[in-house]
Amino acid sequence: MTDVTTATDGTNPTDRTVGSATPTPGGSVRTPGAFLALYRLVLRHQITKGRLVLFAVIGAVSVTLGWVIGRSSGDRTQDATDFVSLFGLGLVVPVVALVLGSAALGNWVEDETLVYVWLRPVKRWTIAVAATLAAATVAIPVIVVSMGVLAALASGGEAGVITGTVVGTALGGLAYVAIFVTAGLLIRRALLWGLVYVFIWEFFVARAGAGAARLSINSYASSILAQLSGIEIRLADRGLVTSYVVLAAVTTVGLLATTWRLHRANVA
Repeated sequence: MTDVTTATDGTNPTDRTVGSATPTPGGSVRTPGAFLALYRLVLRHQITKGRLVLFAVIGAVSVTLGWVIGRSSGDRTQDATDFVSLFGLGLVVPVVALVLGSAALGNWVEDETLVYVWLRPVKRWTIAVAATLAAATVAIPVIVVSMGVLAALASGGEAGVITGTVVGTALGGLAYVAIFVTAGLLIRRALLWGLVYVFIWEFFVARAGAGAARLSINSYASSILAQLSGIEIRLADRGLVTSYVVLAAVTTVGLLATTWRLHRANVA
């Protein structure tokens, strides 16, 4: 596991921002002020030129594929739903969530600046929630808009498919982000290992049988898509309420795991 260590140089990119939160008379930082300061700090580092290019490519590919499917498909609603489940929930959603979530706190671990936040009198759950929300603030609009446009073009504007796509990708994306924020703290090269997880487990193994699918975030997000669109999707037969509860539980577990890791971080 990754330890949090003190930076070797004299820079402190997190000090001024987090320090702007108002301390209470007892010495702790007032939670709303600390939360907003941390949220803005993480959010500012989420948007880079490389990621903007990636998001633009995802948008362009989604529009193109949606148009092609809509023009060539015999059963537009079925094909659109299947493609959103495979390409969107199976690939785009977890990859975008991984890129942003693993970097939310993971970049600070890698460049040894997380110590400046860690040493602040800020509640650990505040750091966890602020980082997760900041990553989700960027990830969810990207995946919802790109997949929503794909679904609309491919299905010919079928309301059920569009609604299922928007809700499924949003909740699935949030669950992935929460898990990958934790991974960024626990694992070095979290982006690389996360890609291995996405392509091997979520994209292949979890689609091979019902047992593996039950342990896949994709399966529950796809079940929401299937239930709201009224279109059957292979291995996406969970109940709507069950899918909501499981994705909410995964998100909560991610937040708790991040909080736990921050409590146990070592400062050398």
